[in-house]
Amino acid sequence: MSKNVTYEHVNKIYAEGTKGAVHALKDVSFTINEGELFCLLGPSGCGKTTLLRSTAGLETISSGKMYYGDVDISTIPPYKRNIGMVFQSFALYPHMSIFENVAYGLRVRKVPNDIVTQKVTDVMKLVGLENELKRNPSPTALSGGQQQRVAIARALVYDPDILLLDEPLANLDAKLRRYMRAEIRRIQKATNITTIFVTHDQEEAMAVGDRLAVLRNGVVEQIGTSDELYNQPKNAFVSNFIGKMNFFNSHVVAVEADQIVSRIDGTDITLAVKKDRCHAEPQVDEEVLIGGRPEHLLVSAEKPENAVKGNVHIIQHLGSFIRYEVNIDPSISPVTLEIDMDSLQKGIHEGDDVYVTFKPEKLALFSPQGREL
Repeated sequence: MSKNVTYEHVNKIYAEGTKGAVHALKDVSFTINEGELFCLLGPSGCGKTTLLRSTAGLETISSGKMYYGDVDISTIPPYKRNIGMVFQSFALYPHMSIFENVAYGLRVRKVPNDIVTQKVTDVMKLVGLENELKRNPSPTALSGGQQQRVAIARALVYDPDILLLDEPLANLDAKLRRYMRAEIRRIQKATNITTIFVTHDQEEAMAVGDRLAVLRNGVVEQIGTSDELYNQPKNAFVSNFIGKMNFFNSHVVAVEADQIVSRIDGTDITLAVKKDRCHAEPQVDEEVLIGGRPEHLLVSAEKPENAVKGNVHIIQHLGSFIRYEVNIDPSISPVTLEIDMDSLQKGIHEGDDVYVTFKPEKLALFSPQGREL
């Protein structure tokens, strides 16, 4: 039966007590709901895999508690935790048929042969490999996507309480990854097993997860749905990790009842951000970051009011939108801006001077601390 997973003040310190000690998890506390598909997301070294391995019992936490349902499993060995785990490398046995690969966990548990056959047949149908099961080749005769589904079937066949997926799509090509992330969500919803999915790919996490936790340097920065993290990020780090955010170094010129007005450094451009889109409480003259996603900026050949001048570096056709990469004066902002438009803008070509303006109702304000990835 599926269970929730709760972390209470979990810390993990590698080489504790030495000069080379690494605090990989820092006071991690949150709950994953029963039957939820939950994504752990963050850059390399943020602690997401350490948290997954600790959940599996492959790492021993330094302090804190972890629960499956109401049971504290912090000191329970891995083989008693009833988990299913899928690895990035598939980890299938090439000398066994796909039937025996999937049946392996049941064989270890000494399940009767007739039940083994039925459960393997059922789970292979669930993952869409019933025809391959009839041929029953070695996994080396299957495509990458098929091998990954065999690995998922092997993890599901003995009815685990928790399913752990450690970057399971990293070895697949882009098109197959898109297909498999939809398959993983379909399979998870069909089984309703509490699932933890680790990835560094924000698009993948947003497409797959019911909720996401964004980690940085062992700290959980924010937990929420894809929509919450994209449209209501708590800080500059989350805003620029979940999607892209163009930042403008600015200083506050006025704090009003319902908005904060800031001037972009090096310009006379002032922008008013509604209080409900301000993720800091600065005072007048304090430094802030004004953030606008690519779809919240506009590019034009004519100079309108409150516009930043720049030069088009690259124009990319990305299917449903056109992305303009525009270099602006480094004294204003040290980055290239990305602007997404619905269509090609007439009279604008690579190398042309252009003007960038803003959709003020979409802008957000952040503290400058923690902007760096």
